[in-house]
Amino acid sequence: MIQELFDRLAASYDQGVIESDKENAFPFAGYQKTLDFIADEIAGKARLGRVRLLDLGIGTGLLETRLAPETIELTGIDLSEKMLEICRLRHPDASLHQADFLRGIPSREDIKWDVIVSTYAMHHLPTADFMRFIDELLLMLTPFGRIYIGDILFLDSREREACRIRNLDSWDAAEYYHAYDEIRAMADGTLALSFLKTSFCGGVLIVEKYHELSAPECAANLKVRR
Repeated sequence: MIQELFDRLAASYDQGVIESDKENAFPFAGYQKTLDFIADEIAGKARLGRVRLLDLGIGTGLLETRLAPETIELTGIDLSEKMLEICRLRHPDASLHQADFLRGIPSREDIKWDVIVSTYAMHHLPTADFMRFIDELLLMLTPFGRIYIGDILFLDSREREACRIRNLDSWDAAEYYHAYDEIRAMADGTLALSFLKTSFCGGVLIVEKYHELSAPECAANLKVRR
């Protein structure tokens, strides 16, 4: 089971992933750049006030160690209780829950988040389910809130296939590595999307609502950052 796997890996997970990133190895090349970018985005939002943050698949809470505790109100969900034990030590004031968020997020209608983030956890969802899940998350955002998904992500299917061929020994056919062009096609112009590449196999997808933006302005917001 995935839960048992991550419970076993909890104590060494962060160091293992960081070492893989340093070696520029699939699938964690760009890992720290991904976390740094998301943390910088949240810190920028925190200049306007304390950020209510939901982290799906929070793991050991490594991302939030890049943020000043007083700038965020943190809620985290993770499948692994051992991961959460480490996270509680790092973030004693956080509201942490052991659950499989892919099966649904317990939420009250009166609770909204300024930022929802997930790092290296969404690749267990097929693209259609991934898009439906994003639609659910959008309902949980405050006005002008954002979703940041840092993961094994590609600009398009050709880039993904090239990476698969180069990394056959470590490629997991049971996982779903999403491509930005496929996500955009399935969004069908209904979401404001941005994409930042952080390595040959990593990236950050940014999702937000259009709100009152006009159609030309919406189109301008669909961008890719390299």
